[in-house]
Amino acid sequence: MAQARSEPLYREFGVPDTVHGRFEMIVLHVALVLSRLELEGDAGQETGRAMLEAFVADMDDACRRLGIGDMGVPRHVKKATAAVLERGNAYRAAIAGDAEGSALASVLAAEIWRDPVAATTTASALADYVRRAVAHLEVQDGTALVGGTVSFPEILAREGA
Repeated sequence: MAQARSEPLYREFGVPDTVHGRFEMIVLHVALVLSRLELEGDAGQETGRAMLEAFVADMDDACRRLGIGDMGVPRHVKKATAAVLERGNAYRAAIAGDAEGSALASVLAAEIWRDPVAATTTASALADYVRRAVAHLEVQDGTALVGGTVSFPEILAREGA
């Protein structure tokens, strides 16, 4: 959550500092960690479930703070959880089949800015960060990850920004 709320994501990459923009950054980072945890077998799956449960609790609290009534909260939380899984699949597919990063940038632009064309330059810079984050997660100790110790790379200033 701390990385998803990190100011440079919004300042350097132009992620909208809105409920939607913040939600998408949380979903992105949760999806990246869940993807990495899959490599750790049963222990990784267990930690991934616990992480999703924490995400659900956080989304429940956020919905209530936003004034969503008791009857609407479960529906919003279910949609948020589905978003993690859907985006995770989309991000993994884009990363796997995209040597230069344009597919990942397009997916990020469509989800975060809700416009696959308008945010192309900004989305490309964010895609570079995502690829660095994936590489950073890949070399982290699996036992530490399963134990809940996760780190992300530094968010670098965009050149010419």
